[in-house]
Amino acid sequence: MIRIARPFFTGSKDIKHLVTGLLRRRQASLAGKRVLDVPAGNGDTAQLLLELGAHVTASDLYPEFFRYPAIECVKANLNGVLPFADASFDVVICQEGIEHMPNQLHLFQELNRVLRPGGRAIITTPNYSNLRTRLSYLLLESEGYKLMPPNEVDSVWASENARTIHDVYLGHIFFANLTKQRALAALSGLRIVEVHPSKVNYTSLLLLPFYYPWMLLAGWRARQRGLRKGTPSARRPAAYAELAQLNQSLTVLTGGHLLVEYEKRMETMEAVVELTGKLVLETART
Repeated sequence: MIRIARPFFTGSKDIKHLVTGLLRRRQASLAGKRVLDVPAGNGDTAQLLLELGAHVTASDLYPEFFRYPAIECVKANLNGVLPFADASFDVVICQEGIEHMPNQLHLFQELNRVLRPGGRAIITTPNYSNLRTRLSYLLLESEGYKLMPPNEVDSVWASENARTIHDVYLGHIFFANLTKQRALAALSGLRIVEVHPSKVNYTSLLLLPFYYPWMLLAGWRARQRGLRKGTPSARRPAAYAELAQLNQSLTVLTGGHLLVEYEKRMETMEAVVELTGKLVLETART
């Protein structure tokens, strides 16, 4: 089962503060480890990791915005191949990046590739699985009911140093809810091991008593139907139980952010073979 921490009601909802608290709690496991921070942004998280004793590598689409000269920031695009060798890192921090990526499966595969066996990836994103966002998507197909849906006017940006189409920054166009992340991770060779706490979103909390009973009922019916139909699979009951755990979690349904920790189980090709039961020929990496 996945470890899911309880949400909290007081304190900051700022993702930087949430990540700082998480990393400080994990100092003992970070000290001496090789850690990749991507996208690194202005470098605050990379600097904190250095102070906590980690061997830090920073990387970002716009390294010119990185402000800590003691740490090199390598230019990298999460839509492409990361400029690092296989199995280079014990931990990868991917903070507020996945929601900007059109090919999220590729992102998970790249994070898995650069992780060592048993390594961890911590991915954070606005919580597109909480009840406020679900209602907002019903009303306007947006992440918040006070916002317009993602569009080409508000969601596309580039720095003055942008030279190619690959340097374009995309806003919150690509929603990344938790169950979708879980499936992409499984196909990449990763598995969720922990959902870390975030501050409660009070709109989601107010919606909870109206929606939660119906969600439990719908989830139970879907699970029973899925277990009866389709090709028999020894993995299905465990997968369905994990999905039910995530769909019923108060942290997932009411938290303002998702802070999800993944563990590398195997290489991507091994995961594909395991999931499909077929030998898949690996194509050359471009």
